Amino acid sequence: MYEIVIICQFEEVVFIVTSKTSVKRVVVSKDEFDGLKIALLEDEQLVEIYFEEADEESLTSSIYLGKIENVVPNLQAAFVNIGEGRNAFLREKDLCLSKPRNGKTLKVEMLKPKQKILVQVKKDAIGLKGPQVTSYISIAGRYLVFMPHVANVGVSKKIADQSERKRLYDIAKSISKGHGLVIRTASEGVDAQKIIEELQLLKKRWEDIQRKFKRARKPQVIYEDSGFLDYIFREKIDNTVDEIIVDDENIQNKLLEIATSLNLKSQPMIRLIKTDAFKELNVEKQILDSLSRTVKLPSGGVLYFDPAEALLVIDVNTGSNTSGVDSEDLILKTNIESAREIPRQLRLRNESGVIVIDFIDMKSESERQLIIHVLEEELKKDKVKTSVGEFTRLGLLEMTRKRTSPPLRDFYKVKCPICLGEGHIISPNRLMKEIVKELQLTNYKDIGEVEVHLPPILKAYLEDGIIKSIEKVSNVKIRMIFDGQQSNKYDIKYKKRKQKSSGGANFEQG
Repeated sequence: MYEIVIICQFEEVVFIVTSKTSVKRVVVSKDEFDGLKIALLEDEQLVEIYFEEADEESLTSSIYLGKIENVVPNLQAAFVNIGEGRNAFLREKDLCLSKPRNGKTLKVEMLKPKQKILVQVKKDAIGLKGPQVTSYISIAGRYLVFMPHVANVGVSKKIADQSERKRLYDIAKSISKGHGLVIRTASEGVDAQKIIEELQLLKKRWEDIQRKFKRARKPQVIYEDSGFLDYIFREKIDNTVDEIIVDDENIQNKLLEIATSLNLKSQPMIRLIKTDAFKELNVEKQILDSLSRTVKLPSGGVLYFDPAEALLVIDVNTGSNTSGVDSEDLILKTNIESAREIPRQLRLRNESGVIVIDFIDMKSESERQLIIHVLEEELKKDKVKTSVGEFTRLGLLEMTRKRTSPPLRDFYKVKCPICLGEGHIISPNRLMKEIVKELQLTNYKDIGEVEVHLPPILKAYLEDGIIKSIEKVSNVKIRMIFDGQQSNKYDIKYKKRKQKSSGGANFEQG
């Protein structure tokens, strides 16, 4: 939440945006149909949702023994069989090999078909594309990410305190011993001994992975991340969580074990309720609401979400907000509300890739910078990597959000059988005109009967007089059969006239 403080100084308006503390809850529900479901709430508002089913389908972070299928120098990539159906895509820059000395040969050209290779999934398969992999392995813990193939040391940018950043960097530098380490946000305030203990555990996992890789022969998974609950708690639970609500006693006991092992500064209260937790806290309704194309803002403005294959367009509109507020003030107010709501919607919908936001046009550069500031502040709550650009010449704001798993809509929506995912269908009136036109232009010389299969929706647009006139002119029987399954398609079947020696006539399919 944000509080806007307006200060007037030397005829200039200065906006200061300050954040308010919100109450954070985690809701864990066990369902016989969906399995485990986990929701993150901030001030009763749903901000993130996770399904065990989705986690099981995801390959991200899993490490595989792969075999090179083929190398494509023109793409600067290789295709790797990891035993999961579709071949994985390994790019030149994701291949952990030294560059050839001659400087001309690509690293991928050094690979041979059927060669064993250890790879880790970076991105799950999308559409017809297979998963994307890297041979730069990284193993994540709660406090550290261990990278055995590089020597870089870094500290999470979300740790703002400079003295704490230096302390953690010095710890990482002293224990890295030639390996790569990234200090995670959860390390803030954690003593060095706990970080050292986790590094030893991650190194042991790496040794186990190497042993399994040497022994294995066929493409297969070598290492998978910890269970669903462990993963969610490692990645999503921190000292800001106030309460965990669960509706299953066995899950409650498991959560108590995990919470104890995390050594949090302040342990969240884990509360058991006897009813469906998602229904009790209005989570299911908020999920369904989040699937809508439109989102209404508090002051009457509206956001429109239009996703494409790898692009999301968000349009900001003042909507019904026509109160007697000055137009410039109204625009700024709507844009600020949008900049606060959009990050929450991105987390909830789990949208990723390139995101283009069409805010309402603002004349002042200071107002545009304020919108970027509000957006960036709200995005700090998002653990998924995001990057915000500047406003373009056309007034559009571009940003990116890293893809970690499929969007929420993939688990709740299916392609419409009527429009086939296009979002629109051909006008019934236009479709009927096309059918009539085709019947009028047909050469009926050897045709004795016609069957027109069309969707039931067109019955209201059929003019019997026109069909009868075509029958009279062509001397054929035209049967209109309303059994079509798709509202934007029809099928015309022509049956040829077949003469018999007796002088009678029958028909054959044409």
